[in-house]
Amino acid sequence: MITDEPAEPLEAIVVESRKPNPIGTTIAWIGLAIVVFLVVSWVWTRWINPSAGGTISRYVNNNGGVVFEDPNDQFRVTMPTQWHRSAQPGPDGTTVTVTSEPSSEYSFTVTKTPEPDTALASYKSSLNQVAGQLAAGAGASIVKQSEPIPILDVAVKEVEYQKGNSFWHARIELLKDRLYTVVAKTPTNDAKAFHRLINSFQILGPR
Repeated sequence: MITDEPAEPLEAIVVESRKPNPIGTTIAWIGLAIVVFLVVSWVWTRWINPSAGGTISRYVNNNGGVVFEDPNDQFRVTMPTQWHRSAQPGPDGTTVTVTSEPSSEYSFTVTKTPEPDTALASYKSSLNQVAGQLAAGAGASIVKQSEPIPILDVAVKEVEYQKGNSFWHARIELLKDRLYTVVAKTPTNDAKAFHRLINSFQILGPR
């Protein structure tokens, strides 16, 4: 027998219509902005416009650099960034300068200057004179320098000079027919970048 019993009413499903928490939303947007900023900064500094500090750090740790090598110019060196070569003719031959400038605070330079055959005979006065010229050219004062010493067929002198917050470390090497100056300019007196430059420098050709 079928009876028409009244159906029980369905319970209503409770739907919460809570307003979004403004503090939580703000925190979420801030977090997203930080992530985007970090990603953009990494891409910018790594690929688009790497900072000088990062470039120098990689250079010092042997993780970066651009090699210059030319048997005609008679030297090889690794620079922090893409180098620029210039040449200037003179009475004794052509002076060649290779420069890398990661920023206005950093500069790395190697110069080869032809010298008369008698230059090595008076290496002490020659190297001391060049050291003074380097400092004077930068408008700086010498803070430390070594005595010129002969090492086999090369006479060597190192000099440090300073102007304000800029520091230069230089090595001068004189052969019988040419002079090399290897110079690193940095915003601090840390010589690590200079040592990397010196360690990569190699004289080519007959001595």
